[in-house]
Amino acid sequence: MKTAILNSGKETKYFNGYPLIEEEDIYQQSALNSGDLFHLTTDKGMYIATGYVGRQHKGLGWVLSYDADEEINQSFFERLFEAAKQERDYYYHIDGTNAFRLFNGEGDGVGGLTIDHYNGHLLIQWYSQGIYAFREDIIAAMTQVFEYTSIYEKTRFKDADIQGGFVMGEAPEFPIVIEENFTFYNVHLDDGPMTGIFLDQKEVRKKIRDYYSAERHVLNLFSYTGAFSVIAAAQATQTTSVDLANRSRPMTEENFGLNGIDPKSQSLYVMDTFDYFKYAERHNLSYDTIVIDPPSFARNKKKTFSVVKDYDKLIEGALPILKERGTLVLSTNHSMYTLKAFKNMIKKTLSNKGINYQIDEVMGLPKDFKTHPHYKPSKYLKVVFVTLMD
Repeated sequence: MKTAILNSGKETKYFNGYPLIEEEDIYQQSALNSGDLFHLTTDKGMYIATGYVGRQHKGLGWVLSYDADEEINQSFFERLFEAAKQERDYYYHIDGTNAFRLFNGEGDGVGGLTIDHYNGHLLIQWYSQGIYAFREDIIAAMTQVFEYTSIYEKTRFKDADIQGGFVMGEAPEFPIVIEENFTFYNVHLDDGPMTGIFLDQKEVRKKIRDYYSAERHVLNLFSYTGAFSVIAAAQATQTTSVDLANRSRPMTEENFGLNGIDPKSQSLYVMDTFDYFKYAERHNLSYDTIVIDPPSFARNKKKTFSVVKDYDKLIEGALPILKERGTLVLSTNHSMYTLKAFKNMIKKTLSNKGINYQIDEVMGLPKDFKTHPHYKPSKYLKVVFVTLMD
């Protein structure tokens, strides 16, 4: 077995269960290639864990086992998948939802690997060449543990010779329709990196529908396929969806139609968010609920956007078009932007504007997105509901 020896003093966090083996903590290593298994040891030669090489998040790889004799094979993955399936038993039996995460990376014991369930169609996402090296054993284990109609895969690393797409089963015609909180959405599993919906926001969408939509004008920024708008529209006076991508409009219209909502009864704009702020002010438009869920990083012809540097500008732009006692739903999935820092930015931005407000609620990942107790970036989703006060 190959080895990676830690610098003196770096062993404590790994003995405490830290799952990402960080390159800068390594003093000496064997010639390690993507997919290699290795023993992580102290500088005194004491075994700590077995890991695999899968470079991700500045890490050399991820811990798989704390048993030096445990074999990493199909049976190993079957055991993990069986445990993950049992923990998601609730989602298999609830009414009104048939899409959820089955296996969530380091939270379930294998960093760099996720598996999602879309009404019987499974989607694997490989986040490094290292985990992809275990593809044969992982897919074989999946077929033994999970029931499925089809299996698809997406690669999240760059390799021109490796293509995602259909793996096995009965291939459906896309889009397929999934249900979440008694609301329907189109999903594509073979069309680019995204599927049409972010499953980690399921509880946030429900919260918006149940508490922040009734008799309200709802503005959904960075709206993508309009998922927040669609679930809000059942209760809202009207929704407005804004996204810079041209394809966002037809996909949003299709999702409205799936739910018996005439897209023409809602407002849709293909426009940069900051440009929309100016447009809304010029036309005296205002909203009771504004959802701001930007990508962590984006670039267009005009500018570059970074959540850490520029989120405050989104809040400042939204305030002039937010009605009295209106609500901001502020969301980020930036794994390295801590909840504390995110909340501090929100408080500072509102205070500097002299705004009275209350934080109604802070939400994170749903239970199917199992997190790792010793790895804070696994709790990447942060959503803060802020209501303005008189």
